[in-house]
Amino acid sequence: MTTIPPNPLPPDVDKGPLFLILTCILTVLSFTATFLRCWVRRAHRQLGWDDYLMVPTTLFTLVRTGIQIASVFHGNGRHVWYLSDEDTIWVVMAGWYTQLILFPSICLLKMSIALLLLRIKDTPRTKVAMWIMMAGLIATNLLPVIILLAECSPVQAYWNLSTGKCWNPKIRIYSIYLQVAYSILTDLICSFLPIVVLYSVRIPLRDKFLVCGLMSLGLIATTCAAIRASSLGIATSDLTYDYCIAAIWANTELHMAIIGANAACGRSIYKHFRYGLNPPDDSQVLSNPPYPSRTGYFRTSEPSLNLTGQAKAQTTSTITSTKEDIEFDNYPHTIKKQTEFIFLESRIESQEEPSRRAKDDEAS
Repeated sequence: MTTIPPNPLPPDVDKGPLFLILTCILTVLSFTATFLRCWVRRAHRQLGWDDYLMVPTTLFTLVRTGIQIASVFHGNGRHVWYLSDEDTIWVVMAGWYTQLILFPSICLLKMSIALLLLRIKDTPRTKVAMWIMMAGLIATNLLPVIILLAECSPVQAYWNLSTGKCWNPKIRIYSIYLQVAYSILTDLICSFLPIVVLYSVRIPLRDKFLVCGLMSLGLIATTCAAIRASSLGIATSDLTYDYCIAAIWANTELHMAIIGANAACGRSIYKHFRYGLNPPDDSQVLSNPPYPSRTGYFRTSEPSLNLTGQAKAQTTSTITSTKEDIEFDNYPHTIKKQTEFIFLESRIESQEEPSRRAKDDEAS
């Protein structure tokens, strides 16, 4: 797999070590953030579809990182003219596999963020907007995957042109440009929507700034996506070097978005480690429901955001209670998926007292 070398040859620089170190650090941070998020939410029985999508996203990044580590030892990050044909084929093949992993990862990640936003505000209009956005994510990320699988016949011709034929690479590059453009749009939506939503939510101003600031980490991913697109170019003969640069920006984009989405749940993680399963709550109800809600999402009303729920108590004896509306003066500090609330033990005991007295009278 040879290309015509330029005259003079560029210096034999190696971006591989930088690529390796940065990718490993970001992967560890992403995995740790996802693990803590899911662990805490599982402990509080608050797992939702946003968490279920974040898990495979993070697992995909682990596989992608493993392939990229191996590619560095074959010369990924060096100019192609300093590599053997065998190493060049291996690096290009690894790049093909990591691209196949990248686009589904971005799609699942952005869908997870969209579902996380629905925990804050799930009005009909917001639901429609988020589902339309997610449909666009599926379409724009599926297109480059289809092109990657179809552009060469057989597929092996992508990394070894002597075995077959391939389409013009411009087709693949243009599909990636479309994917990047839509990804930037969704990053902007997911970064600024929490600011609009939390404007009317009655929580401390400090918490508003914290959540909005963490969600705005997605703007870093937006910048990385734009740089990734600009680094691709329409055509290149130095695949092992140019695509390494593009992969650095792609990894930064992907991992910063994962870290930002998980960090938005950081307050609940902090409260879990400080207070355990029963953190203090301004609403005077336990924040740990015994069973998850059917939908898994926390619904708010507009604009006052007073929460109404059906009070239920689970004990060893059968308790009959009527439905009551509970209004809270303060919105919970963390994003929670609660549609059912639990009375304090004192409230439950007060409900059990009449039945106890009746049983005692019968026994006597």
